[in-house]
Order: sequence, then structure tokens, then C-alpha cells
Amino acid sequence: MFKHILIPTDGSRVAAKAIKAGVAVAKEMGARVTGYCAQEPVPAHIYGEGYMADREIVAEFERRAHAHAQRCVEEVAAAAKAQGVRFEPLVTKSNLPYRGIIEAAQQRKCDVIFIASHGYRGLTGLLLGSVTQEVLAHSKIPVLVFR
Repeated sequence: MFKHILIPTDGSRVAAKAIKAGVAVAKEMGARVTGYCAQEPVPAHIYGEGYMADREIVAEFERRAHAHAQRCVEEVAAAAKAQGVRFEPLVTKSNLPYRGIIEAAQQRKCDVIFIASHGYRGLTGLLLGSVTQEVLAHSKIPVLVFR
């Protein structure tokens, strides 16, 4: 049914469970996997207008954010390798992670997005927002939500 599955991750425990399940689905279907992490840019309030931040500090924030995103994608790579599933990594910068996820799926021509849900509801969901909910609302590509 699906031949190419995008598995986005943020490095959380919930995402780790979805990685395991998503790779198992890929193996069962004979699909390949793209592991994706949206690297959020350094917030402008750290170095924006009216603020003075050393360029080295901003560069260090960027380096650490990229290293975290790489580690997240490497978790998908390890799961895929363990199951013998073909794998491609992808890290991009994105101000809005849900857009990064959707654009990654479109660029890599994925059939489906297999994404975790933290399950936040009520006030917590309102305050924290939901990347998964935004992906569901805006994606034209099918989305499987793992809980």
C-alpha cells in the first residue's frame, strides 16, 4: 500500500515509540523510510533588534540544535537498520515544524506521514499547541498518528 514513509521525530519518548512502530509498518509493507527532524532556528529574541549576543554564542546554539536534530534522525536510522528497512535521513531548518514535516514529505515524495502524538488536550494542548494536529489539518498526504 505505502512505498515511502516519512517518520518525523523530535527526540521525545513518544516519538521513539512511533519510530519503532513506523519502521515495523515499513518492513511489513516493504516500504522505505525517511527519518526527518525539523531544526528550529535560534529564536530572534536572542540576537534580534535591540539585543546584543555574541556571534559565537549564536553559532553555538545553531551547532547544538543541528547536533540534536542529527541525533534524532540517527535514532530512526538505527531502528531502520535493525529491521533491514531502507532509510534516508533529512534535517531541515523550519520556523514551523509542521510545515517542515509536510514539505519534507512532499519533497521526498512520501506516500504517508507516520507521526507521534503527545496527546495534549485542554489547556495544555492549547498552550503548547500540537504539531501533529497542524500536520493533520494541512497535509494533503495521508497521515497516520501513533499514540
